Amino acid sequence: MKFTCNTKDIATAVAATSKIVNAHTTVPILSNVLLQSEEGRVVARATDLELTLELAFRADVAEGGAVTVPAKLFSSYLTNLPAAQLELSGTPTRASVKCERSNYDFHALPAEEYPPLPATARGSQFTLSAKRFRDAVDATIFAASSEEARGAVLMGTLLEVSGDAVTMIATDGYRLAKHRTPLDDGISGEERYIVPSRALSEAARNFGGAQSIAIGALGSAGNQLQLCAGDVSVTVRLVDGQYPNYQQVIPAKFDRQVTVNTAGLIAGLRRAELVAGDRASMVKLAIANQTLVVTASSDISGNAYEEIEVEQQGEDLTIAFNARYLIDILNHVKEPRTVMEFLGPLSPAAIRPAQGDTGAEQLYVLMPLRQ
Repeated sequence: MKFTCNTKDIATAVAATSKIVNAHTTVPILSNVLLQSEEGRVVARATDLELTLELAFRADVAEGGAVTVPAKLFSSYLTNLPAAQLELSGTPTRASVKCERSNYDFHALPAEEYPPLPATARGSQFTLSAKRFRDAVDATIFAASSEEARGAVLMGTLLEVSGDAVTMIATDGYRLAKHRTPLDDGISGEERYIVPSRALSEAARNFGGAQSIAIGALGSAGNQLQLCAGDVSVTVRLVDGQYPNYQQVIPAKFDRQVTVNTAGLIAGLRRAELVAGDRASMVKLAIANQTLVVTASSDISGNAYEEIEVEQQGEDLTIAFNARYLIDILNHVKEPRTVMEFLGPLSPAAIRPAQGDTGAEQLYVLMPLRQ
C-alpha cells in the first residue's frame, strides 16, 4: 500500500483509534492500528474485540492495501510532526513514513491477522440527529454501574427502540436515568439492546461534527451494534443478559412535589456534602411551608443548614439522600428549574426538568437513605 495525506488528518485518526487499544492485551495484533487505503481515503481501525472504532480521512492513494502499526508508538510519532504532507508505504512487516526530511520505519504485523468486522446486517436500522444522540448519552450513562462485580448488564445502557423514538436507560441499583428522544427515521417494530456504556461514550465523543447517526445490529446473531456518522464508525459487542425491569422502580404516582431552582439546590448540596463527609454523604431534605431545608451533620465537621425557597404541592416531608448521587443527577438537568416528586420518606423520588421544548423526555429516579 502507498498513500499521501496531511499529517494532521492521520494524527487525529490514529490518536482517536489508539484510545481503544488495551495496553495489557496479550494478543500482539491488538496492540496495533490497522490502516486500510482505498480510493481517495484511508480508514484507521482499532479494536479490543469488544469495541471497534474506525475513522476515515482523505488521502491520495497510489496503491491500495493495508498495514498495521503499533498504536501508541505511531500515535506519539504523528503528534510530534509539523503540519505537512506525509507519505506512507506499507508491507506485511514494515511501515515506512516520509515527512519533509524525516524518514522512519516501523515494524508491522500482517494486516490479514487483524480481526474482521461482521459483514452481515441483522434487524432494523434507525437514525437520529447527532445532537439528540449526544444529549441522550450525556443524560444517562453516568448512572450505569462502574463496578465489574455488579455485572456487565448494569455496566451497560439499555436502548429501547420503538416506532419513532429511542429510550436510553441506565441504572446502578441506587439511581436510574431515563431519556426518551424522537428518531429521524424509526422502525416498524421494537428492538432492545444492552450496550456497554463505554461504547456510547466513545461514540458521542467521536461523532462531534456529525449531523446524523445511523444505528443497526450486525452479525448473523445480531450480537453487535454499529453506529455510523460520516467518516466515523463504532462497532460494539452487545451485553448478553436480561436487563432489570426498571419500570418496577418508578412509582406509578406521587403525592408530593416541589419545584426548585436547579443551580441553587446544587450549590446548597455541595456545601452540605462537605460537612456530611462520610461514605454515604447523607443529607436530609425537609420540605415545609414552601421551603426546602438541606441539613447535614458530622461529629468531625459540624452541622450544615441550607434554606431554599420552593414551590411546594402536597404535605410536608423529610427525606434523606446520598448527596453525591443527587448532585450527579441535578448536573444533568439542563433546565433552570427542577421538579422533584415524592411518595414518602422511604420510597424512590423522581427528578426531572421543569420545562423544555427539546422534544425529549428526561426522568431520574433516586433511592432514599434510611435516616
